[in-house]
Amino acid sequence: MKKLKELHLICNAHIDPVWQWDWEEGLGVTVSTFKQAADFCDEYDYVFCHNESILYEYIENVDPELFARIQKLVKQGKWVIAGGWYLQPDINMPCGEAMVRQIELGRKYFVEKFGARPTTAYNFDGFGHSVGLVQILKKCGFNGYIICRPMEEYYHLPENEFIWKGVDGSEVKVARATDENIYTSGFGTALEEIKRKMSHYAGYEYALALWGVGNHGGMNSRKDLEDIKKFREETTDFKVIHSTPEKYIAAVSPALTIDKSLPIFRGAYSSMSRVKQMNSLLESKLFTTEKLCAFAEEKGLYKKDEQAFTEAIKALSCLEFHDCLAGTIVRSAEISSLRKCEYALELLQRGFDSAFMAIVTKYKKAELETFPIFIWNGQPYEREIIAETEILLPKPLTSDTEEYVATAYLGDKQIPSQTVAEEGSINFDRRKRIAYKFTARPFSVERIDVKFDIKPKRSLRVENGDFVYEDKCKSLRICRLTGLLESYKIDGKELLSGGAFAPVMFDDNADPWGWDMVRIGTNPKEFKLSDCKNGIFAGRKNVHIVEDGDVLTEIESFFELSLSFVKVAYRIYKDAPYIDVNYCVLWNEQEKALKIKVPTALDGDFFGQIMFGEETFTKDGEEYVAQRFTGIKEGENVITLYSKGVYSFACEQNIMYATLLRGVAYCAHPIDKRPILFRDRFTPYIEQGRHEFSFRFGYNKLTELENNAQEFLDGDYSLNFFPYGDGYNFSGGVEINNKAVSLVSLYRDGDGYTLRLINNNEQEESTEFTVFGVKTKAKFGKFEVKTFELKNGKIKEKELWV
Repeated sequence: MKKLKELHLICNAHIDPVWQWDWEEGLGVTVSTFKQAADFCDEYDYVFCHNESILYEYIENVDPELFARIQKLVKQGKWVIAGGWYLQPDINMPCGEAMVRQIELGRKYFVEKFGARPTTAYNFDGFGHSVGLVQILKKCGFNGYIICRPMEEYYHLPENEFIWKGVDGSEVKVARATDENIYTSGFGTALEEIKRKMSHYAGYEYALALWGVGNHGGMNSRKDLEDIKKFREETTDFKVIHSTPEKYIAAVSPALTIDKSLPIFRGAYSSMSRVKQMNSLLESKLFTTEKLCAFAEEKGLYKKDEQAFTEAIKALSCLEFHDCLAGTIVRSAEISSLRKCEYALELLQRGFDSAFMAIVTKYKKAELETFPIFIWNGQPYEREIIAETEILLPKPLTSDTEEYVATAYLGDKQIPSQTVAEEGSINFDRRKRIAYKFTARPFSVERIDVKFDIKPKRSLRVENGDFVYEDKCKSLRICRLTGLLESYKIDGKELLSGGAFAPVMFDDNADPWGWDMVRIGTNPKEFKLSDCKNGIFAGRKNVHIVEDGDVLTEIESFFELSLSFVKVAYRIYKDAPYIDVNYCVLWNEQEKALKIKVPTALDGDFFGQIMFGEETFTKDGEEYVAQRFTGIKEGENVITLYSKGVYSFACEQNIMYATLLRGVAYCAHPIDKRPILFRDRFTPYIEQGRHEFSFRFGYNKLTELENNAQEFLDGDYSLNFFPYGDGYNFSGGVEINNKAVSLVSLYRDGDGYTLRLINNNEQEESTEFTVFGVKTKAKFGKFEVKTFELKNGKIKEKELWV
């Protein structure tokens, strides 16, 4: 057995800026904590370490004098800028690009204000860690990572230190500190707890003890510092070092290698759905807006508001704080976090509108009685777009027998189109919603011209049996007796093994973390097709066609169980290799979970997207995080479920499940054997009310999943607008000739442009790509991300962040 050489003490005062309290309280306690830490740095021989630039920014704003003291202490080496991120985020649900921005915020700030560039990241309080993070750490200049979760009792590791290998082959050292008080120590009991933490390192040459009062800050006591001072003076068998994350990572030499994610708290993958859906929406809105703004700016039509985009990225990073995105915060924190993101969406929409309008005003004026529609295609390849746009016609039509019917054109070519139900419910024909399908050029703003005629009203066809549909891409059947998708065939091959997209209710508990969960829910009960006699579906037909035309057919099914109701809408697009399935849920349950069930006929691996990669999961009902798609593989293809803001998935044998809602309470933390909730009062549950969820279901090539996911999540922004320009027709910003390589982001960066590309699969790929007229080539390893800079007419590769 090896003898202990060094005990590394890393003092931190862990501060959750939001958890059982709102942001104001969390940031406020930072001031008093940092003040006490600075006083102790002057008084004692010890080193204080702290991460999270959001906290330092707050100090800079509210107490400049204290901030200046901290800057001085950093120069003296008494205070160490550790970790280097904006805050301690969730490491499961944010996409890879969002994680890069999170790191970039912190790094820029710490370099500018302190001249500090940490090389060991840490995330002490994160609820599990995606293996997709490894490539990001490596390419952002980190060689080490310190974590605390998953704790040993939940996830056994043979060693406390290991080499973490990413999906692309990147490697970083990782140290896990595990203990009942993982990253903290009590007020006045630090030495006692440090000694206990040492016991986890029996047989190690180097031991790590994280200490300091948390997790609401508060710093240590003088007694703690006096006790540790005496302990250091009296210890002769090994060195006791006031250390830093970098020093500890440099000391250890792990022999163990791990190439998987490290999960814990599986219930948190599906708690607080509104926050999760906002996260997905804000990520997509940020990246697609940046692309459009870069497109407009390159053409000299727009000037980017850097501060607005920075504020939006900060709001996204706040939402991705681990307790926040995991759904383990209190209600006031949920409300304020969503408020931050609503403001960010408004800032981004202003930027998008400014850039979009600067472009479309340049197009040629419309002919008489013609309604132009403009659509943004932010993908760097030619693709088929199915979009919808609402138009307000100048004259209302109140006839019971006639209606306005649209005809759409791309240039001189008529394209498939139909009218569908508009958002409003005014019962006369004036505002029309048009669905249309066309092929868009890469990275372009396309124009569709629409004309209207008055024709007799069309009645939707009535089926006597099941709803059967077939086109050149697929055939399917929706059963009138079950309301479920019973068959989905590609080239005659059946992909389903039973009724798909059934809502299923499971028994659950009130704990949003899911402390002891590996699977979510027991005792499944499928919702039944509603008899439409009572409740919100009363008087309606339980399975029926609501739209049918040259672009799409939509079929609705109504389900109910207990006190809850679900509308499932199947939107079937003509000659498209996918369908969309949308859920409207009225949820009135406590301590129940809602999942959807998709029985497949495939036997391949069950897998899902993680940040900048994919991961294979077990098929035994365990719950896993997948970001924007999950599926079951079959050779080079996959039956795929794309999702917006749903992150929790499982598979039993070949039946896939997506967890939509959990009937949990706000911040209901299980403690020992005590009941999770008091039962002597009313307790609000997070999810009660109306919810909507959207999925896309198809059979796709493995190499094209990222592009397909971007198309689904970004949507296709369109607007009816009457231009007044001379006839410009804008396209050609970015083009990539290999669809296995995706454009992750593109944005104006100083006097140039930064763009990130990713190889979507396990095979090496090469591509030629063009950015604003400049052409180059690149090679990618498996799941490799590369960052490029376009500047002075040249494209060159660069680090994620220098």
